[in-house]
Amino acid sequence: MKISRTYSVPKMHCASCVMLLEGIEDDLPGVERAEASLKKNQLKVTFDDTVISEKNILAAVREEGYDAHPIGGSNG
Repeated sequence: MKISRTYSVPKMHCASCVMLLEGIEDDLPGVERAEASLKKNQLKVTFDDTVISEKNILAAVREEGYDAHPIGGSNG
């Protein structure tokens, strides 16, 4: 099932951060879209939870050097 989840990413501080975080879209099967907002310090990820888990997405974000915390709910 397709899910969209928004995460707070407090340590995002520049355009390079945005590019790194949006790069998970290309790196992770099952991630349809990753959109980072520097202004809001947020990352919105749309993914297929039958292919990838939220835990794997958060692990990939950590591997890039950021902590992400879910905010709000899902709107799949």
